[in-house]
Amino acid sequence: MKNIKKINEPFPAVSIDDFIPSLSLLREAAKSFKNVKPENWISYGKQSDQVKRVSKNRESIPAPALSVLDYIATHFDPNKVFGLTENVFPDKSYYAGGMMVNPNMKNEGGHLAMHIDADIHGGNLSWKRVCSAILCVSEKYDSSFDLLLHDGKDKYGKLPYKFNRLNVIKCTENSWHGIPKVITGGFDRLILGVNYWSDIGKQDKEKVRHRSSYRYDLKFK
Repeated sequence: MKNIKKINEPFPAVSIDDFIPSLSLLREAAKSFKNVKPENWISYGKQSDQVKRVSKNRESIPAPALSVLDYIATHFDPNKVFGLTENVFPDKSYYAGGMMVNPNMKNEGGHLAMHIDADIHGGNLSWKRVCSAILCVSEKYDSSFDLLLHDGKDKYGKLPYKFNRLNVIKCTENSWHGIPKVITGGFDRLILGVNYWSDIGKQDKEKVRHRSSYRYDLKFK
């Protein structure tokens, strides 16, 4: 795969530039964020650990964005990129993924506190999250869009945001990530996300993480 950059610290991640071959399709996908009806967004406001909107399900996603998401799910194989021995697959219902926006076009305060994601699929307790892929969709952006990474101890880094770049993180117990500071005013941070899972059998409901966990004490020197 061309234009790929890998890092191992603070945890494994990759960036792939020029991922979608059709820029016209990607631009239509970006425009289609405005076509999602209010009732088809799950919204998180300033009273939570994040200010963002997430599409509810596959059926709520406009055709151009859905085409791009399906392209990611079809053409990115984490088994090869990360050298995994387990059979990892995408969830094309786009649960906990799909269309996502951190808005600050109108001073909404878009951000996402440092967190680790829920490790079990909300609709299937036998599916464990292995990695998350996010495609950078905004052509207008700055460094406030960059995804910060931290291992929960003393190592940190970032995945810079860039139009048509696919950033992928391998999910572990210490793969803390986020955009903890409010993005620059007048911008909306648009991404399209695909999560990848492995089937690990039935789990004890009390021993798995059903929701994201957040931290505010991580240091970036």
